[in-house]
Amino acid sequence: MGTRVTRAAEHVSAEGIQERMRAEASAWRRRHWHIIWLALVAPRHAEEIARQAGVSPVTVHRVLARYRRGGVAAIAGAHKGGRRHSSLPLAEEAAFLAPFAERAARGERVRVEEIQQALHTRLGQAVHRVTVERLLARHGWRWRDTSGRPAPSPGVAEMTAEPPERPPAPAPPVADRSGRPPPAGQPHALARYPSDLSDQEWALLEPLLPPAKPGGRPRRVDLREVLNALFYLDRTGGQWRALPKDFPPWPTVWTYFRQWRTDGTWGRIHTALREQVRVRGGREPTPSAAIIDSQSVKTSQKGGPAAMTAARRSRDASVISWSIPLA
Repeated sequence: MGTRVTRAAEHVSAEGIQERMRAEASAWRRRHWHIIWLALVAPRHAEEIARQAGVSPVTVHRVLARYRRGGVAAIAGAHKGGRRHSSLPLAEEAAFLAPFAERAARGERVRVEEIQQALHTRLGQAVHRVTVERLLARHGWRWRDTSGRPAPSPGVAEMTAEPPERPPAPAPPVADRSGRPPPAGQPHALARYPSDLSDQEWALLEPLLPPAKPGGRPRRVDLREVLNALFYLDRTGGQWRALPKDFPPWPTVWTYFRQWRTDGTWGRIHTALREQVRVRGGREPTPSAAIIDSQSVKTSQKGGPAAMTAARRSRDASVISWSIPLA
């Protein structure tokens, strides 16, 4: 522990801080006032103040620094959660900008510096220009260069309020390969890869896929996109982790592939499609007879000691070997 003593600024007396602590309804803001009171009545090390207030030394330094810069407004006007760096709620921001919006609607030029100075007066503390620009952006203000110069300097940049442009009519929702199927009655996304299913092919395969299991969370994955991903991998020979991002996540695609392999879905699809092809060709759905090629069927395998017997020599080789006279 060093020798540095942590003190609080004397914006309010110790009695005034105690009154604010008793009247404060927020527990965390009451704790901040307690930190200021401890540093005001008995300056000491930040570690000791933090230990007595039940916070960390970093919190002590932050609270005292904010109180030293902004005074009472920095503690009483702070909001926990949400837009922490904003000092006004959205409704008060809109009311604050209303006079400037009326001026801009009449064609007057509204300078950012004017709004910045007015906000400084309203809050009682300095406000950065970036804070003002974010404030204007939140309420639909747009930049417009009215100075006539190629690049206006930051000191003369101006803002004008324009009515927001009417957004174009939204396109009909389609499946965006993000895992969410399109609503009922809406068209499906156009094919992006040669391996994607056509509407006629999907109409044949959709009834053959197993339905979602009852209970639990509803299915959010488009099975057509799962099949498109599997056909893409089969056509390109790519890796699972190299699946493009416009398909469902590769673990999801792999899970459906493994599940359909285990429950026999692939076999049922193959059987159903084969029967449809045979019927279209004018044949029976299933073959009535089968022919086995005997020359391609293995009857037995040679093994045991016979497999180690030396190969017999041909007749010509035998004649030649016996014609050699013995010495």
